[in-house]
Amino acid sequence: MHPLAARALRTGLASARRVFDTADRSDGKPFSEPDILRPHVDSRRFGWVHYGVMIPDLPEPHRFFSMMSLIGATGSLAFDNDDALVAPPRRNASVVAGTAASHPAHVGNYAIGDDFVSSPDGSLVRFGDDLTLTGRYPHYELVGRLGEVDVALTLTNTGTVSWFFRSPVYKHFGLLTEYAGTFTHGRTSVSAEGLCSFEYGAMPSPYLARSTPLPPAAKAPLDQFVYQIVDLDPDTQILLSRYGIGGAPFMTTAILRTREGAGRRFADVDFEVLEVRPDPEPTPYGVPMPVPQRTRFLVRDDSGRPWLDLEADMDTPFTYGLGTGFVTGFAFSATWRGETISGRGYCEYIDRRGG
Repeated sequence: MHPLAARALRTGLASARRVFDTADRSDGKPFSEPDILRPHVDSRRFGWVHYGVMIPDLPEPHRFFSMMSLIGATGSLAFDNDDALVAPPRRNASVVAGTAASHPAHVGNYAIGDDFVSSPDGSLVRFGDDLTLTGRYPHYELVGRLGEVDVALTLTNTGTVSWFFRSPVYKHFGLLTEYAGTFTHGRTSVSAEGLCSFEYGAMPSPYLARSTPLPPAAKAPLDQFVYQIVDLDPDTQILLSRYGIGGAPFMTTAILRTREGAGRRFADVDFEVLEVRPDPEPTPYGVPMPVPQRTRFLVRDDSGRPWLDLEADMDTPFTYGLGTGFVTGFAFSATWRGETISGRGYCEYIDRRGG
């Protein structure tokens, strides 16, 4: 996309968000839209749906867990993996799922109505024989065999919701969720419990009216996406993200939530890649992707003082399959409200600024 056109698009989207997006007005309010939690495979309103379950901190050798799925293609540069389609874009479901121990994890594409099966009410979402999510808000079960790791989780959504986008046409949120379950690798099973994020999104796409993939130049120019999840303490989780459009930053966010239902969104957030790995990660579409070794999110409070300064060291292999990018885990060190903390986190990373 031409730089001037990209700039105009970013300006237009920012203006539209201020008018139509009510995400920032929803902080601290309980979740009130459980009926939307459906796969919508035959919807004329929604062209794609996203289910996600992300655990940022697991015992060794697992480190993190990710289930990131798209039911229907998005029409965006970052997330459309056209080379992997097994059905027309609207009828293709994809998932990347696993832990550090299952690297390169499980990446699969499925034809909706064939090896991807779901129920209209969302009580069943099944990706072949690999991964199955059952239940309805607020109780779910997730089971799967992902590479050499078997996963069995019980998920209990809390009423604490963090909205990334909330408008009449695009709804995307994460529910703070309690999990308990087992991860089995070889003959060793590890039990774990704690906080995770249960995520859902739904939006129209060009594939409601088109049956073949858009050429890259016609896709929505979302070309950078960074997402990190960290538990700051046993009751507090923060979601950190960066979105780039047309080669430049569009939005950088930090959203805090707690078991007690508190929610807070920070307006002053910076992101930077402190160090890039010397070797780009190969991709199936033939364009190696530069990935970070170290990143930094700096979150300031309303007075402009540092509230969270978090540096992540990507010490875990990058697993391909998040759209056209990767998932991984990291070790972090941080200063949070003046105190030093450390731990582990979860990261999603896509950088298509180079094509």
